[in-house]
Amino acid sequence: MTDEFVVVWTVPSEGIEEDCWLMVKHKNRGWEFPGGAVNDGEGADIAALRELYEEAGLLGVAKALDFSLIEGGCVALVEVSQSPSPISWKSEDESIEEVGWCLEIPEDTAWGIDEIERVRNHDWSTSIILGS
Repeated sequence: MTDEFVVVWTVPSEGIEEDCWLMVKHKNRGWEFPGGAVNDGEGADIAALRELYEEAGLLGVAKALDFSLIEGGCVALVEVSQSPSPISWKSEDESIEEVGWCLEIPEDTAWGIDEIERVRNHDWSTSIILGS
């Protein structure tokens, strides 16, 4: 394992005009973005997709990476085809109590509002764009 970590900014790939993103509720820390350690031999994009699947049960496409948003880590923009719903769901990960789509910053966050807003308002065109 490396000391690197990745955070996943997950958005729907289409069909929604509102600002909508995914968060998970960690049983000890509260609401946060999916994410975790980057394993040896794993790129940040692959780690983001793995963490998203482990914590939220969703498959997605990594679109961009940014190493300047969070000190010591990477934020990955991942699009998923699942349509957002107001109904949350359980995670297979025992440390995650709940997974849900957000339109507003929830109470009981593991992150500061300024940190969430920095990711939420980021201009991804200035980041490392993946794929074609």
